[in-house]
Amino acid sequence: MRKGFTLLELLIVVVIIGVLALIAAPSLLNAADQAKEGTVKANVSAAASSITSRFALKTSEAATTVASTIATQLNTDNKNPFDEANDAFSTTAVTEGTVNLTGDDTNGYITITGYGKDAASVITKKVYQAPSN
Repeated sequence: MRKGFTLLELLIVVVIIGVLALIAAPSLLNAADQAKEGTVKANVSAAASSITSRFALKTSEAATTVASTIATQLNTDNKNPFDEANDAFSTTAVTEGTVNLTGDDTNGYITITGYGKDAASVITKKVYQAPSN
């Protein structure tokens, strides 16, 4: 009576596990980038909400001032999800993981753009200032 497995049987099992790992690896690596881009999208939504509140409370404040103020406030609790060291919000930077707030004083709105992997734009929103009375 034979006990254990032959070398050939063990090699076949190792090859099968290797093939399964090759199939699963790309999707697992891509999942991390998708999660980081999801964080960028959530940051864009947080910025839009904060800007809307600020516009509602201070209707006479310039859009560029609001953008700068909100970026500074949101950076106190948020870091860039791609490098976890730099700020997540900016009025000038266009790097991966950054949410850029660009105010347009002439037309009274702020453009919010989130940048994902390789600094590609993943989401853009515009928040308009309410007309002043």
